Amino acid sequence: MSNSIDTIWMTALFQSCPLGMVIFDDGKLAWANEQMEQLTRLPMSTLLSLSSDEPGQHSLTCLFERPDEIEIEADSQHLARFLGCEYKTIEAPNGTVVEAGFFTDISDKKLLQDRVDRLMLSDETTGTLNLRGVMRDLEPLISRCRRYENPLSVLQIEFNIDADKDLEDTMLNLSRVVRSQLRWADLVSRNTDNSFLLVLPETDNEAAQQLAGKLINTLESNTEVDLPTYYCATAEWQRGNDMNMLLKRINNGIVQAREENKVVAA
Repeated sequence: MSNSIDTIWMTALFQSCPLGMVIFDDGKLAWANEQMEQLTRLPMSTLLSLSSDEPGQHSLTCLFERPDEIEIEADSQHLARFLGCEYKTIEAPNGTVVEAGFFTDISDKKLLQDRVDRLMLSDETTGTLNLRGVMRDLEPLISRCRRYENPLSVLQIEFNIDADKDLEDTMLNLSRVVRSQLRWADLVSRNTDNSFLLVLPETDNEAAQQLAGKLINTLESNTEVDLPTYYCATAEWQRGNDMNMLLKRINNGIVQAREENKVVAA
């Protein structure tokens, strides 16, 4: 009687557990609790029909690969959901061994982390990337240049903003004009307090110089922006350049632009 009661209570405990739970059995799910139904938005019949032998059957067949995190895709009624996953091998007193999975909803944590990441990689005032953000995105673009020999250029424009002007307000207004001239694949970052760095994939230095001219004309003709003195330089990626070398070249170009008061091809 005692063993029967223990089993009944144990089953009730597992079913009421706030964690999603499953038991794996030879490439299939032998059991899942009701919370797993709610977390995955799948009926029990579908959960228990999942099989590692049919990886294309459902996106949740990735369970059998024991991932640390699972994304439940959004649908017409629900947002995407993220589940954190843990796995334990459990041995019963009689020697029976089962492998169990435990799942929690980490969507809020994931959303918060995404927001933190965005703040770490973007400029608070202008909403553009910051230097850390553009370096993160520039590195794979340079790797692609090395592999396929695609052109890539960078353009930096620096503004000499008077001390009596509001720096943040001025850079915000300038950023709107700069962004309006870019293609969807181009990147823009606030490189320093008073400069923007543009990353231009599939663009050689001649095209980058043309964009610099177009950008300057737009800035000069914009009546809503009180345009400060500016300096501009471009640089095209060259074989043998890594990211740091390319950024050093564009910085040297800005130094030269200050001295020569013209758009410099570094």
